Amino acid sequence: MLAKQVRHINDVLNYVYGTEPLRLSGVDTCIAESWRRCVHHHGLNPEEMKEALILPDSRLREHQEAIGDFTDIARYGLQALWKQIRDMGYVVLVADADGVVVDSLSSDSGRLAWKQAGLYLGALWHERQNGTSAVGMVLETGEPAVVHRNDHFDATHIGLSCTAAPVFDSQNRLRAVLDVSALTPVAAKQSQYWVLQLVKHFAALIETAAFIRNHKQDWLIRLGHAAEFLDVTPEYLLAVNDEGNITGANHAFHQWFALHADKSSQTLIGNGFEQLFGQSLPELCGIQNRRPTLCFDGLTLFVGITQPPRKPAAALRNSTPLPPELAKLCSPDSRFNQTLQRVAGLADTQVPVLINGETGSGKELLARAIHLSGNRADKPFIAVNCAAIPENLIESELYGYAPGSFSGADRKGKTGLIQAADGGTLFLDEIGDMPLYLQSRLLRVLSEREVMPVGSIHAVKVDIRIIAATHHDLQANIAAGKFREDLYYRLNGLNVVLPGLRERDDFDYALQTVLRHVARNNGLAPKPVSAEAMNIMRRHRWPGNIRQLANALEVALHSAKGAQIQPEDLPDYLYAHRPSENPSAPTGNTQNSKAILQDPASLQNALQAAAGCVSRLARDLGVSRMTVYRYLKKYGAAE
Repeated sequence: MLAKQVRHINDVLNYVYGTEPLRLSGVDTCIAESWRRCVHHHGLNPEEMKEALILPDSRLREHQEAIGDFTDIARYGLQALWKQIRDMGYVVLVADADGVVVDSLSSDSGRLAWKQAGLYLGALWHERQNGTSAVGMVLETGEPAVVHRNDHFDATHIGLSCTAAPVFDSQNRLRAVLDVSALTPVAAKQSQYWVLQLVKHFAALIETAAFIRNHKQDWLIRLGHAAEFLDVTPEYLLAVNDEGNITGANHAFHQWFALHADKSSQTLIGNGFEQLFGQSLPELCGIQNRRPTLCFDGLTLFVGITQPPRKPAAALRNSTPLPPELAKLCSPDSRFNQTLQRVAGLADTQVPVLINGETGSGKELLARAIHLSGNRADKPFIAVNCAAIPENLIESELYGYAPGSFSGADRKGKTGLIQAADGGTLFLDEIGDMPLYLQSRLLRVLSEREVMPVGSIHAVKVDIRIIAATHHDLQANIAAGKFREDLYYRLNGLNVVLPGLRERDDFDYALQTVLRHVARNNGLAPKPVSAEAMNIMRRHRWPGNIRQLANALEVALHSAKGAQIQPEDLPDYLYAHRPSENPSAPTGNTQNSKAILQDPASLQNALQAAAGCVSRLARDLGVSRMTVYRYLKKYGAAE
């Protein structure tokens, strides 16, 4: 440990614990507050020096994938900023909302030094792990920050100078941090203030570019105090959909709105533009010979309006975007989107939903998505598997019981699952397996909105949204006397039929979605699926649906040693050889295998008999995959 590092550790300890407050009177207030957070909230010890943490490539790819195409938008701003400061010893970084560096630009010389200092792809800069840093402070406060040399909490980093600014999305969520850092900065902190202005400027440009790209189908509203600058650098940006509702705003307007709006009665996102400003967009567009203005809370703002691309009337009627939780259940061009549009329209209501689908097809996923897309999203979501609860316990589990109501009961009584869902959503999975005698009690809950615990004489009012699901044909159960018809019509407000995985028109989208989910849950990087393996999975019947697919992909990810998932990485049952009626199918005999490989027509027939799977064909012939590929290439049949 160097002497200057020892001095810095003592300075931090003295300042945080107040033994020598006057000695460090030059420390900025924001830096002092960060030091205190590091010790008192994050439990960090300034005496423990830690080297920069660089995440492995697999974890880095997860963070890069999670931030999506935002890095593509930010890249141009990153390059433009880099051009201005590349000869001055700086590195330019973009970190995500977790503090992980997902993109960077630096000189080729000294790359090892950049990495050792943590100014590198995959580096983690968050206050709770690294102490005071520019990226960490931005993530904590949402404000730009300069952390120069001894401002850092950890003495490991006191040779660095870092300047960072936040980048927000249109919903006012901190999406990324733009950072400029130097390994050998000049001594004076004031030297970094011009860098701060640069970083703030380019962060704003990236934010605006991302805003425009994400709202290209909305009306773009530019607002500002000076009409001359509206088309160049607008102060405020708003996005408004065809229904006249605000769908997004830049961070500056979110801040301005928070100061000037009547917080008790007005919200921004989802609010009507005309309701907020007292003028409609058509009225503003119709103003001639002068720049239109808006008045809000006594202030006047000039307005610039860019209309979205013209769409056919039918498209306008169906252009309402799905809530995010529903949108990710299928690809944008899937036929199932039409069903989800109907579901989304009822998300804020108490209309019951009945989901029909095969086991493992994602009934609970859809139910949760409906819950999270409505106004009950922050309330309980209680899932009850009616087929999994023992019949002798299902009544007490659903309705609860009063103290001492039966032998072995808890002396304090118990709140039932229906009451636990009060204010939120009760999901009754496999409702077709509910005993007939309990169906009448559930019918009373639905009609009276109250529940009677076992052994109690007092009913309890409940406010619940009911979503039920089953793999049974309830109409057939009604005909067989196994399900109450009146309960069926109470549950069947909106009937949603989930297609089985083999019936989906977006199988590839479903596979990639499940693959990312499985990889994330197992701490693995999602690997691409080879065309051969993809064809095998497309042809499988998937009786277990999404659940079976997830298990298969988990096996494949753990088994894959190469860069891609190959057929041999899949579970055996997916490509097990089936007897073929094709007389040219391979028999496994060595002489016959050689004859097949040496005859183009026989090889092509054998490949067709193996359903196009080279791995299966190679195994049946008793040769390697590369041997088969070599012959296919020889005959011009290789992909």
